[in-house]
Amino acid sequence: MVRISGQIEIDASRERVWDILADLGGVKQYHPGLRDSHYHPGETRGVGASRHCDLKPFGSLEETAIAWHEGESYTLEIHDARKAPPFRKAIGTLAVREQGTGTVVSMTLEYELKYGPVGRLMDRLMVRPQFEKVVPAVLGGLKRFAESQGVAQLNHSLN
Repeated sequence: MVRISGQIEIDASRERVWDILADLGGVKQYHPGLRDSHYHPGETRGVGASRHCDLKPFGSLEETAIAWHEGESYTLEIHDARKAPPFRKAIGTLAVREQGTGTVVSMTLEYELKYGPVGRLMDRLMVRPQFEKVVPAVLGGLKRFAESQGVAQLNHSLN
């Protein structure tokens, strides 16, 4: 399995960042590679919660939580990807931890492509270079969203 990971410091409380991440259907608010996202009917938190994501410029993913540690981390598994890489298996984990007055968020993607040697070649030439951009882009989008939401909430409470 290929593993790509990164982390970022966010100037917002762990609780605030977790609330944003735990809203699985709202991922489009900070993920720059998505056109849209929404929950599937049923669970919205915890193991079994699932979402649909429409990718830019086209394609979609269906993801379901396979591990959930409230306030700390979760792991999602892609179980259906249309017009996306041909995954044999793909999971992503997001975790938060308090650091001073802020939060450190770590993100790890692990995946394996279908098609044996052809899949490994596809990965080296196309998939991995894209995913190596996705992790910092998502973490950067989350940082901007979490920090700007905090400012917006502060401005609202002052008015």
